[in-house]
Amino acid sequence: MTDHEPAGLAPEAETAPDEQTTPETAPAPEKHQGLARRTTSRIAQGSRHLAASLRHTLTTSHQSDDEIRRILVQRQLDAYEAVRDSAREELGDVRRRITKLELIGAEEGWTPEQRQEVKVLREERKRRENAARSMAKAPFVPAQPTAEQIRTARQKGSVRRVLGLLVLLGASVALFTYRPVFLILAVPAAVVLLWWAGRQPPALTHRPVPERLLSRPELAPDIAAIVPGTVTLMEDQEEQRETDMREVTTADDATDRISAALAKRKLKVESVDPAVRTAYGWQADVTLSDGTVADVSSVLRKLDTDFRVGTGRTLVEGSTEDSAIVTLRVLTSDPFANPPAIPARPPLSCSILDPVSDIVSIDGDPLPLHLTGSSMIVVAAMGGGKSSLVRNLADYVTACRDAVAVDVDPSGRGLGPQRRAALRTAYTPKDAEDALRWLLEEGERRTAVLGETEDVWTVTPEAPAIVVFLDEYHRLTPGGKRMAVDLLRLARKTALSLVVCTQDATSGVLGDAVADVFPIRVLLPCRKADVGVTLWQSAVSEGWTPHHLTPGDRNAPHDAGRCFIWAPGHKRAILHYVPHIKAEEALKRAQERVEAGLPTLTLIQGGKAAQAATQPVVAVMLDAFTAAGTDVLTVAELLDALAAVDPDHWNQWNDRPDRLAMAGRAIKKALKDAGLTVPTVRADLPKRPTAYRLEDLKTALAAAA
Repeated sequence: MTDHEPAGLAPEAETAPDEQTTPETAPAPEKHQGLARRTTSRIAQGSRHLAASLRHTLTTSHQSDDEIRRILVQRQLDAYEAVRDSAREELGDVRRRITKLELIGAEEGWTPEQRQEVKVLREERKRRENAARSMAKAPFVPAQPTAEQIRTARQKGSVRRVLGLLVLLGASVALFTYRPVFLILAVPAAVVLLWWAGRQPPALTHRPVPERLLSRPELAPDIAAIVPGTVTLMEDQEEQRETDMREVTTADDATDRISAALAKRKLKVESVDPAVRTAYGWQADVTLSDGTVADVSSVLRKLDTDFRVGTGRTLVEGSTEDSAIVTLRVLTSDPFANPPAIPARPPLSCSILDPVSDIVSIDGDPLPLHLTGSSMIVVAAMGGGKSSLVRNLADYVTACRDAVAVDVDPSGRGLGPQRRAALRTAYTPKDAEDALRWLLEEGERRTAVLGETEDVWTVTPEAPAIVVFLDEYHRLTPGGKRMAVDLLRLARKTALSLVVCTQDATSGVLGDAVADVFPIRVLLPCRKADVGVTLWQSAVSEGWTPHHLTPGDRNAPHDAGRCFIWAPGHKRAILHYVPHIKAEEALKRAQERVEAGLPTLTLIQGGKAAQAATQPVVAVMLDAFTAAGTDVLTVAELLDALAAVDPDHWNQWNDRPDRLAMAGRAIKKALKDAGLTVPTVRADLPKRPTAYRLEDLKTALAAAA
């Protein structure tokens, strides 16, 4: 033992390791083994955490029942809105097509095909608007999913997620097989991910419902019924909103301003459909919650002020199918700034049996008026455009091959530049009375010779219709007024029509007779009192507002030529316009027609001739000559025309070889029965077939007079 050795210790105790040795003093292999165990343990823990999270997601356990319920309800809402969006888009497309055609019609005029297309499109628009209106009134009331439906949706979500995971794994395996080098990056990344996931257990609970589902009140469990797509008027909120329509550029802005104006005027409105841009401004259908079209009509002048448009530029039309719906039109520009041109009408190129269609509506549609046997009253203040309407009608009548015009005006003006094309004129009260007496006698003669099976006069070029233009009715003598009313009652059956013009519908006998007698009633700018007498007492309240129109003169035409028309097949309170024919053009056309020859009444003055003209065979033969445009027709050609009218009689010889001979004898007998002797000729054709000449037929008719 030395002095430096501690007492009581064995020599080998000096090298024994201390149990309290720190990691820093521990041997290196044991230190590395502990770190590896901890890392491996954390990676394993991360694997368990990721597996639990993946299982939680794949089974949709992260979604609450309320979230899944909202998703199912949202699908119903999406379908609800998709149907309405599709309906609105299709309606908007139809409206854009109509607007495009209306602009074309206003600038260039329409072809018959375009007119028909616009008509079809307007009918389609009406159907679509009704459908959209019905859908807009149907609230979104979802069918709340049941617990079973939520479980089914959860299972379907799980299946989709599992399939997606399998696809992802398969793609990864394929990638690593094709490019093993990617494993060098993937394995370390996976290890890092697992190590990071092992830091703490995941919270396997329901996630909060996404904001996109909470922000839609329609998805709440206690959803209230709502009606999208309409504008509900809240009077207390709309009072201060803008109503000026002059500079509006969008449909939404126009709808908003119309809604504000209606609320300002205290109208009880349920909704305003989206406004539609037109060639003249804006149009919108308004659904009333209470009241009638009369309530809207009563504030039209005030709405003119609200919309900042001219007087009479706000129009209203009630629906014939739904009394709660009215159509409001706001005119921010002149709808008739570019009216269609008056068509050229060569002499004898028209037929009175066809409608006059020069008058156009604010929608761009022509208004056909049938003048044969249909009398018309025209009411207009001075400067209202009465002369334009009469000149337009006279231009058509004097171009007809089967009509004559009679010009009666006790004030002395008459048809002016077109008077020379009239069959007879009368420009004093006495002459007017004589002319009306002559017309009444003619009407009575026509009535007397009507056959037992004939209700109306058969109009042909040889037995033309008569259109009497009677102006300044109030200047007629008492006898003249009585005969005019008698003529009105004969008009339909005798093809004798009167176009009566007056500045005052309430004066004299006319005021008592007008409502029952005239099938066509035209109101240009006039007095309010004239509207009730000409139509019916409540007409103004139903949107018939010609008294809102302003008469004009040569220097300022204003609303001259604009009118409201009530006629068979047309009972709508919408604005129309009569295109103007300049006096120089009217005179030129009248001269051309006089030089070419006009129809006359010469062949029907006698009773025998009138009776002959009404015989079916004679009438058909005359029509056949006119249609063929020739003076000679063979028996075969006449037989075809007769068979088209009466096939049972004139086709009875079709199977016989002597068909034409038999038909020729039948035609000759029919002419003889009519009191006519008409010779036959040989047509200048191969085999020189038997034929008749128009000149011979007319000579026979004249001889029978």
